[in-house]
Amino acid sequence: MRPLGFLLLALAILPLSISAAHPQPETKPSLVEKAAEFDAFVREYRLENDVLSMSYAIVKDGEIVAAEGIGWQDHDAEERTTADTSYLVASITKTFTAATLLGMEADGIIDLDDAFTNLSDWDGRCEWLSTSGNIFGGGVELEDGYIPPAIDCSATLSLRNVLQMRVLGEPGSNFMYNPIVYGRLSNWVEEQTGESFDIWVRRYVIDKAGLANIAAGWRDPEGGDALRLLAPPFRHAPEQDDNLDPSALPNTEMNGSSGIIASARALANYSIALDEGRILEPSLLTRMWTPPRNSDGTEADYAYGWWTQRWNGKQLVWHGGWWPDAYAGMLLKVPEDGLTLVALGNTDGLHWGNRVQVAEIEKSPLAAKFLELFATEQ
Repeated sequence: MRPLGFLLLALAILPLSISAAHPQPETKPSLVEKAAEFDAFVREYRLENDVLSMSYAIVKDGEIVAAEGIGWQDHDAEERTTADTSYLVASITKTFTAATLLGMEADGIIDLDDAFTNLSDWDGRCEWLSTSGNIFGGGVELEDGYIPPAIDCSATLSLRNVLQMRVLGEPGSNFMYNPIVYGRLSNWVEEQTGESFDIWVRRYVIDKAGLANIAAGWRDPEGGDALRLLAPPFRHAPEQDDNLDPSALPNTEMNGSSGIIASARALANYSIALDEGRILEPSLLTRMWTPPRNSDGTEADYAYGWWTQRWNGKQLVWHGGWWPDAYAGMLLKVPEDGLTLVALGNTDGLHWGNRVQVAEIEKSPLAAKFLELFATEQ
């Protein structure tokens, strides 16, 4: 009979022998582990980029799986940031505008091929834009050397041209981001319908989806906690010990380009409502995120009110928001993976300097980390 010690030693060695012969596959990190790694990254990123108050939310398959607030809303560290702290989301508003106009067209109220240039003050505004030297009038060399065509004030622009940011040169022929022209879509709607634009945004997006705590401009009587919990803006101030100083509140009037005030959690719920068809039916949602084709047959970098691009074979749809010396943020979706990232802050420290004619959100370290963790097969 063999000694007991010998048998125990054999049993101890056996699993090691089996493991060596049949190596176990690497365990994929869990959603909880990914979220924890992302949270640690965000907290360091906030400090490195001097964002006093920062909130973020992550959606996976229709559920908010993370919603955090980091820092303080005020300089005196009296009001702690939460996921319900609200911010002026700036150009993320353009996504609300696009959904509103697509919904209005579906109901026969407007036609996206209607002439935007029938706007009563367009001639004067276009003349200013074309002669001001502003990059959004075209004809001005950009930092990367690209010279976009100049705007043609004698041309007829359609609502579709404006929604797709294809207003320079021959209308519809090329893309360059143009917040100045896009912002006037609200004025066109108001002139044509006789109703304030914020009413239409509520009717076709906010109220239609049953969303709470989103304000369509600071005058919105239904804005709820979005107005009560607004984090005041700060600028980066090298003369201050902490590089922060209060700045003036930007224009919070509702227009086609800006005006929505919301928290990270509220925008996450907005993203879910889009995916669930509570704002646009699936065919319209697909249309909103389908870009036109360039002259060489490639996809444009902007669809209807959303930047769009391919990353590792997957479509990304997104929009940044940036008020210099005040607010910055992003709403990034990976539709085929059921993923959304919302990130908002009360300085412009989240802005990554995206070019005005190329979609490249992966150049944002925050977006790149999110995509690496959640949208990459591991």
